[in-house]
Amino acid sequence: MYLKENNINLYNFKLLAKKMHLLHSSAFIFIVGGTNGKGTVCYFLEKIFINSGYRVGLYTSPHLLDEIERVRINGQYVERSVYQYAFSLVRLYQENFFLTYFEFITLVALVLFKDTKLDVIILEVGLGGRLDATNIINTDLSIITNVGIDHVDFLGSTRSSIGFEKAHIARKNKFIIFGEYDIPGKMAHVIKNKQAILKLFKRDWFIIKNKNNWSYVSRTRNIYNISYPNVSLNSISVALTALFCSPFIIYNNVIIDVIKNIVIPGRFQIISQKPKIILDVGHNPHAILNLSKKIKKISHKRKKIYVIMGILKDKDFHNMILNLIEVVDYWYTAPIDTIKGFTWCQLNKILPNFFNICKNVQKVWDVVQKRTNKEDVIVVCGSFYLVSEIMKIMKLKVII
Repeated sequence: MYLKENNINLYNFKLLAKKMHLLHSSAFIFIVGGTNGKGTVCYFLEKIFINSGYRVGLYTSPHLLDEIERVRINGQYVERSVYQYAFSLVRLYQENFFLTYFEFITLVALVLFKDTKLDVIILEVGLGGRLDATNIINTDLSIITNVGIDHVDFLGSTRSSIGFEKAHIARKNKFIIFGEYDIPGKMAHVIKNKQAILKLFKRDWFIIKNKNNWSYVSRTRNIYNISYPNVSLNSISVALTALFCSPFIIYNNVIIDVIKNIVIPGRFQIISQKPKIILDVGHNPHAILNLSKKIKKISHKRKKIYVIMGILKDKDFHNMILNLIEVVDYWYTAPIDTIKGFTWCQLNKILPNFFNICKNVQKVWDVVQKRTNKEDVIVVCGSFYLVSEIMKIMKLKVII
């Protein structure tokens, strides 16, 4: 079990980080957790700060094509030689310490940030919060986008148990932003005990939707007539609340411009128009439900919707399918190259008979390409692994 392992290792991990002088920074540090939307919040905050003239370090996960994607400084990936230097330094200090992959890469990111003068650091939680590697840092502002059912083998099977794990990124006398109004009981209890300052959606800020635009309204700041973003509106509102609780000067024109133009790799990313090809790394029922709503908005303009879905052992793929069933015309999948994936035979046993199951991802992509025309929509979703494989087949790069 992840939590049991880390219950032993996180103490030693923090000792190692302390030995490397990585626990303190002069930068203002955001930590971002939640079931869905973490990456969107991180990318948005990064873009806002860069466009406002601040120097920003971002650590996010997982990557799509190359682990170097996980660390950016001022919106750019570090040079590979610099990354390899940080990697080697962590290896040198590691000695007899056992580190998980995520812990090791977290230290690499912290080394890179330490060697750069930054105003802001943004850390995305890998899994949960309480025992996540990013939680060793004394952060300045915490964000939890939402709490849904995911990673049940590690975090528990209820919103309350999952919220309990995520709430431990809260800090005494510092803001914690939660992007839902319905806060799980154990989560609220942890935040209260930690004496953090809670900001709650539909209590401390609101989203007002109109036909062609929306507005952000709170007790301290309002922004009206904003264009709808190509990413999660709730995630944007959470990030805005965090911005306004931070000490930075951010102007409305910067915010409006970033929202209008933001495109995030793998988050309802449209990479072709004829046919329309959409990549979305959503991999739990909540994320897929949001994807379904977005597809509905374009489906009446197109002929048929083809979905290639990643099916993994540790995901609630049955409810993911149910949340897309109304908008999809043709279903496809294939075994994914990961230990979390099913074999072709297993997929044939567990999936409904309306699924077309191919031998591998290359084959499923070739089949769908032959069967669609220019007016159709192809949606690739359900797994970072699947989106990554499709991007490699199409020879795409991660554009930021």
